[in-house]
Amino acid sequence: MSRKSSRLEAAGYYGTDGYPVISYRETIYRIFRRRRSHHHSQPGGGDSQPREGEPQLSEKAFQAGGRGSQPGGGDSQPRGEETSSSGNGNSRFIFIILPLCFGLVYSILTLNSNYLNPGLSESPVSPIITTTDPTAPCKDLEKQMGELQEELQRLQKEMNYLFPAADSLPNFALKSLGAIIVPHLSSETYQTQETGMTLSGLPLKQPPVDPGTVIQGHSALSGRCWAFAGGKGHLVIALSHPVTITHVTLDHIPKNLSPTGSITSAPKEFTVYGLENLDDEGTRLGTYLYDQEGDPVQIFKTADNEQGVFKYVKLQVNSNWGHPHHSCLYSFRVHGKLAE
Repeated sequence: MSRKSSRLEAAGYYGTDGYPVISYRETIYRIFRRRRSHHHSQPGGGDSQPREGEPQLSEKAFQAGGRGSQPGGGDSQPRGEETSSSGNGNSRFIFIILPLCFGLVYSILTLNSNYLNPGLSESPVSPIITTTDPTAPCKDLEKQMGELQEELQRLQKEMNYLFPAADSLPNFALKSLGAIIVPHLSSETYQTQETGMTLSGLPLKQPPVDPGTVIQGHSALSGRCWAFAGGKGHLVIALSHPVTITHVTLDHIPKNLSPTGSITSAPKEFTVYGLENLDDEGTRLGTYLYDQEGDPVQIFKTADNEQGVFKYVKLQVNSNWGHPHHSCLYSFRVHGKLAE
């Protein structure tokens, strides 16, 4: 019979038959494994016997309490085996958890790196670096400026055609103001061989146009021009007032109004002289070129230096645009300031 604890007996630990009726199962958790002690086995390979003085658990107590505590508070042998198997399970659990933890930490660090550096490319391929021309905006602006200038020139040309600048200047070579042609100092009128109306089948020649049409001041009409023979000729005009001449204007019909589609009889190069009197040789005010591709009304500025005050003007035509027989003058205007 094993020893009984008076304290456990008072607490009702033993039954009427003297055996324990209450079994407490204790679980011991240790940081380090407890080294199991090996008992000396008996000769012949039999099971080891408990040491002298150690309490023995009867068969009934084992059946009643299972793997309970031994009387006297000592640990039983099966409990040590359970602790060993629990330690092996914990080791396997740690070997599984550690790689998962390392993978989780790596993923968190990668995500933080991408978040803090969003500008870095995720692709392992190096980005393609493209260079831009810093002068490209300037070139585009220069191109746009050129296009605007061309558009302004086109609009200016149309405005000059509809409202010539010469119309805003006083004309001192205007017949209605008192200007007259000096015929004996001018070239002879050219009589064209062209026929106009017919009478009873007989052709009638058109009468020559008077040189006075040049100072009428009206718009140029096709065929209403003063003609002189060849490519050279001159016309002397007595101005309505003595003036200081600043500009002269020469008119001719445009190509689209010509029946032949050309204006070869138009003056090409001409010179203007200012005369104080009819016996004066004249002061050259400038030599100019009439552009057959330009506006029909073309204005020319005289020299800037003081030329004096003139009562007469001489228009000297030096060449035309290729007509072999004659040249034509539609209108000629003289602009300037009245003498003080």
